[in-house]
Amino acid sequence: MTRFKLLFLALLLSLSAPVAAMAQIAPETAQDRVVGSASAPLTLTVYLSTTCPHCARWHLDVYPLIRSAYVDRGLVRVVYRDLPTSPQRVASAGAVIARCAAEDRYEDVMDGLFRDQSRMRAQGDVDAWLIAGGTAGGLDVLAMSACLADPANFAAIEAAATQALYDGVQGTPAFFLNGRRIDADNIEAFDAAAQPLLAGR
Repeated sequence: MTRFKLLFLALLLSLSAPVAAMAQIAPETAQDRVVGSASAPLTLTVYLSTTCPHCARWHLDVYPLIRSAYVDRGLVRVVYRDLPTSPQRVASAGAVIARCAAEDRYEDVMDGLFRDQSRMRAQGDVDAWLIAGGTAGGLDVLAMSACLADPANFAAIEAAATQALYDGVQGTPAFFLNGRRIDADNIEAFDAAAQPLLAGR
């Protein structure tokens, strides 16, 4: 290896260390969907994909426990972010439908999509899957068609996915509590992360 290459490698290493140390998830934006009290002491940022089976399991089985124990009691607010996974175009379409619903119906759409996800994967009927999710959130077929026909909606999901990767999130589901990466795959893991923070406030 030449002296120039060695110096270049050393420069890269010296620059990458502080950047990694300072890395943190992006601040909340209008693109995020938020559930819970604005005054909650803890913020759980969740990166999901509508086609991710692990996301479906978390949202249907684990999140209701977190919601009843923390969100509904004003202790945690949830910030949802999109990171579409394979098949990405299908996942992006699901995310677009969820974001076209009224903000207070976002979780209803996600519930509908996740509950119907396994059938969609087995049968390949993406249209029926999207309609089931959108209908759960109060959208009619015309509204869903208009949302899916607007390239700006897909561009917004793509931008969110790019930001997620920049935040260091490469797979879903991913969880951050007050900006720190945590395990929230089950209620016990979430309790272990949240209780010390609540005790110390």
